[in-house]
Amino acid sequence: MGSNNHSNDFTQKRSIYIRKRLWVMCIFFAISVPFFSIYDFYAFEYEQATTILISRLVLSVSLFAMAYFIKKCCSALLIKKVVALSFFLPSLFYLASMMTFDSLNDVPFIFSMLPYLILAMVGLFPLTIRGSLILMAFIFCPFAIVQSLFYQGDVWSLFNNIWLFVLFAGISLWLQIAQLSMLMHLYRESTVDPLTKLINRRVLLRSIEHLKSEAIKFSVIMFDLDRFKRINDTFGHIAGDKVLKEAASVLSNSVRSTDIVSRYGGEEFLIVLPHKSNAQALKLAHEIATRLRETPIAVSDAQSLCVTSSIGVTEYRSGETTENIFKRVDELLYDAKEQGRDRVISDAA
Repeated sequence: MGSNNHSNDFTQKRSIYIRKRLWVMCIFFAISVPFFSIYDFYAFEYEQATTILISRLVLSVSLFAMAYFIKKCCSALLIKKVVALSFFLPSLFYLASMMTFDSLNDVPFIFSMLPYLILAMVGLFPLTIRGSLILMAFIFCPFAIVQSLFYQGDVWSLFNNIWLFVLFAGISLWLQIAQLSMLMHLYRESTVDPLTKLINRRVLLRSIEHLKSEAIKFSVIMFDLDRFKRINDTFGHIAGDKVLKEAASVLSNSVRSTDIVSRYGGEEFLIVLPHKSNAQALKLAHEIATRLRETPIAVSDAQSLCVTSSIGVTEYRSGETTENIFKRVDELLYDAKEQGRDRVISDAA
């Protein structure tokens, strides 16, 4: 139904949001990480500083490569993998750097704080709880290896380090959930019709463009509730709103989870059926028309009514614009009205 398409569209928008932030982060650290080698050569022996410099350069080149890949990548699934790698690589740098020290007493504060800094950076991204926990596991593994390598029987110190890691992880997780919730709220406010809870035309257009870019065939059904103005004039706009909500419910419950249901405007609705032919869409249109006709809608405490619809059905023709699809299906719907309403017209051969 439309909600599933809404979820897919939100996933794509969230992926774009993450890509932008991740690119900035990768570029920033790709530039700044080698710069801090000045501190290494000041604070450490030449051989140790050189070893850390090599690790810094490897990390910097890797982050530049990640930034380049992020610009080229458009798949939400690939972005998830790039996010994991972008945080795992700094964790590996932390492990490699720590192995150049003989004991924890020799480790400068800036190096010992690296895993917590990485966790803090995770908080910048609106990740799901599952995705965040997986990412934190990647960060924890090098951290745990370092703790085991330098463990000398001081249980309290080990407990303190792990507790600090968990604390930073918890704060980061809270920040991510808050960001994700805010992003979802803003997204729904701008893309969902508040009355019918269906996706609006903006998401509909993006979804159709996505189908076209993937060369997926699809059919389109356009509905217009017959004499809807008369319902508003006779029973009032509250009753009209009930009719719209009930019609939206009938449409939503009549399609697959992969189909797209949208309030096109006013009393018009539109369904996009991926991988469905004109004939299959025509059959579904008749079924929905029957359900609408047979569904009583309470417009007052004492009265119910059933609505009919004029329906146009067409199939996407390879290479045509979205505007042409809408124009053709709208003309078919108009033909249905001209022929007496409460009917389905298709351009199937």
